[in-house]
Amino acid sequence: MRALAMVWALALVACARWLPAPVPMREVAWSRPAAPRARCLVVFLPGLGDDAEDFERNGFVAEVARRGLSVDMIAAQATVGYYARGSFTDRLNRDVVAPARARGYEQVWLIGMSMGGLGTVYFSRAQTAQVTGILALAPYLGDRSLTDEIRNHGGLARWPAPPRVEVMNEDNYQRELWRWLQAVLRGTEPGPALYVGYGRSDKFARQDEVLAAALPVDHRFLVDGAHDWGTWKRLLVKFLDDSAFRRDCQ
Repeated sequence: MRALAMVWALALVACARWLPAPVPMREVAWSRPAAPRARCLVVFLPGLGDDAEDFERNGFVAEVARRGLSVDMIAAQATVGYYARGSFTDRLNRDVVAPARARGYEQVWLIGMSMGGLGTVYFSRAQTAQVTGILALAPYLGDRSLTDEIRNHGGLARWPAPPRVEVMNEDNYQRELWRWLQAVLRGTEPGPALYVGYGRSDKFARQDEVLAAALPVDHRFLVDGAHDWGTWKRLLVKFLDDSAFRRDCQ
């Protein structure tokens, strides 16, 4: 697959093709100390400039753990090099998600912010059968010109989506992801449970609200805040306390 221009700093993507994307993709895991094996697995995907350990440093791991759910957690070191090289979905599946599925988890949920929020959508389109649900926190969902186009048509349900493409590249991936989201919400293609959360002052708020408006009310979370870990943690708390994830992973 050709390298994807999915990072908003397009000049950085050109340089990022030279950034490392080690094989296998590194992960950091946190497992419940109690038996039996957890029913659910959370896979965290970092944003641009973040790493796998940041989910523990910023309290995400503790927030999940303290609720006593039947959940194990893995943070994938899915850094920008994988996106730029076009190997993100393959490496995340081979090195993290598929091995976890083989260990017997009933459900796999992806949680990511910013670039990682985009990653939750991108991976789920490519590996739909592997993912139960996603929480995309302040996701980068493409150019504002495209989300304004969708908005001007009356929202995602009314947007005249293009035909499905089999191979995504830097020219078509944005429209294809929005086409797939529309199809999932219409029930014409399979997909995971979709949740989105963002801060009212987030730099991607205008784009994210296009997706939020298409989701059921209880699948969207909005708080005061900007594009930062403090805001994302508050959104995570809302998700953990009021979503199908909480009900299904007891």
